[in-house]
Amino acid sequence: PLPGGDNVGGGAGNNNRARNNNNQNPLINVRDRLFHALFFKAALAYAHTFPRPVRRLLEFVVLLKAITAFFVLAYIHVAFSRSPTNCLEHIKDDWPRQGILRVEILRNGADDYNIEKSYAKEEKLRHENTGDLSSMLGILSRDGITNISEGGGTTFFLLYLERMLFMVSVVPVWPEEVYIVEYSLEYGFLRLSPGTRQKLNIPVKIVTLDASKDSCFGDAFSRLILDGFLGYDDLLMASIKTLAEQEDNKGYLRNVVTGEHYRFVSMWMARTSYLAAFFIMLVFTVSVSMLLRYSHHQIFIFIVDLLQMLEFNITITFPAAPLLTVILALVGMEAIMSEFFNDTTTAFYIILIVWIADQYDAVCCHTAITKRHWLRFFYLYHFSFYAYHYRFNGQYSGLALVTSWLFIQ
Repeated sequence: PLPGGDNVGGGAGNNNRARNNNNQNPLINVRDRLFHALFFKAALAYAHTFPRPVRRLLEFVVLLKAITAFFVLAYIHVAFSRSPTNCLEHIKDDWPRQGILRVEILRNGADDYNIEKSYAKEEKLRHENTGDLSSMLGILSRDGITNISEGGGTTFFLLYLERMLFMVSVVPVWPEEVYIVEYSLEYGFLRLSPGTRQKLNIPVKIVTLDASKDSCFGDAFSRLILDGFLGYDDLLMASIKTLAEQEDNKGYLRNVVTGEHYRFVSMWMARTSYLAAFFIMLVFTVSVSMLLRYSHHQIFIFIVDLLQMLEFNITITFPAAPLLTVILALVGMEAIMSEFFNDTTTAFYIILIVWIADQYDAVCCHTAITKRHWLRFFYLYHFSFYAYHYRFNGQYSGLALVTSWLFIQ
């Protein structure tokens, strides 16, 4: 026998098996070659358009943004998260346990500011928002956009706009600079209107905070970050949480600005919570990635069938059932993730980041270095966000998500 004959036969068998797999999945082979060609075309265009110093500058700017965001997150965490917020320390003994505590952030507020003026501000903002939409609806009717039926009847479009007007009047859109929250040990009190509260003699205590004067907002740099980037929602919730920790019934919080309701519960977050965060990250990431890849495969198959139909004049069927299944599954995943993050926007951005990372892995990961290290660093940076969010109950999770995304870039 020839030396190495067994190895030659084994190599031929491996080649035959690989060839058979390619023959069984010709579309996957075509898709991989397409992604490979797109990667080289984009890389050559990027290299020809930008010289080496410009490329290094762009990559350094992206890295510098990530490092800056990380240090800002670390500073905010040390300044506010590690130490309890004492903005409401002066009322911890005399706030109404059988009523409602209303906290509002004002800038240079007057000394005679009371609960009636706060309610008037809330009602004024609601009416201003409704008035803007009413004027928009009047402009559409005046210009003849909605008056398209005979006899001056109300069209379907007009009915739709009126319904949207009603919905927005119920859930108003508030300006970003208004920060008002209400806290009570009884959930039903927070759902009562101001008039009903007055009829039932429910005590309401209002506390105003000045972000430019009160020391609990930190130094000048902390106030700049809070005012320009993060907002005061997390700080207000942390201030209320210090009061809730002293009560047996932790109570409920209502964000007057957004209309969201929260319930304070006792949770002990040990260091073992990182294991739970890692498991949840794996489940969410793998599930979303599988659904997105399946939808991409179905769309690619449909495009190939469409091209064959145009070339060979054959009939095709649209893959409605698989795509509808994927869409419903993604909607369900977003709902589950929204319950975990307590925020629909965060869940959407997580799905978007996973989609972009999955596309990068499919199109751009062709070299040995990227294949070896890309997924490891992606999961590392992605897990850092999950760990921070799960360990600190979602406080400043928006900044943590931005930091994680910048490092992934």
